[in-house]
Amino acid sequence: MARRETAARRYAEAAFEVGQADGTLERWEADLAAIGALVQHPDLRAVLDHPGVDYATKERIVRRAASGVSPEALNLVLLMVRRGRPRSVPAMIEHFAELLRRHRGIARAEVRTPVALDAAEAAAVAERLRHLAGGEVELRVVVDPTLIGGMAVRIGDQLYDGTVRSRLERLRARLTAA
Repeated sequence: MARRETAARRYAEAAFEVGQADGTLERWEADLAAIGALVQHPDLRAVLDHPGVDYATKERIVRRAASGVSPEALNLVLLMVRRGRPRSVPAMIEHFAELLRRHRGIARAEVRTPVALDAAEAAAVAERLRHLAGGEVELRVVVDPTLIGGMAVRIGDQLYDGTVRSRLERLRARLTAA
């Protein structure tokens, strides 16, 4: 698994460097998003992963499916397929997106709540996190029904745990320590 992640990261970094040098990061972003949607399709995935399907057939199918994608992005994905790394394509796309977020100064925040947030609540949380992160924040809300209440927020490797469970655990720790 680590080997797949390392390969995906290298391909993403190469694509990012090319896009940055050429001023085509937005095009790379759109093309990789389109390819990402394609490789999630179960039929295409089965063909790409199948060892009995030769590369020429895989290439023909991918080229036909990704007709509107730039040649550079398409060639990158086909290179990964040729080298036996089709399962690394989604990870490569995610690494590219992360590099692009960093380049744009956007932090990614995952917010876990016991119930879904409405638009106003999500906007208020995003605003608070902007101040906390010191810049723009891309919010991903995950509903976790195992939480009693409150919310947990992860920005990068930093965790802010404001759940009822963690508050109760801290209270219990203080009571047993006293």
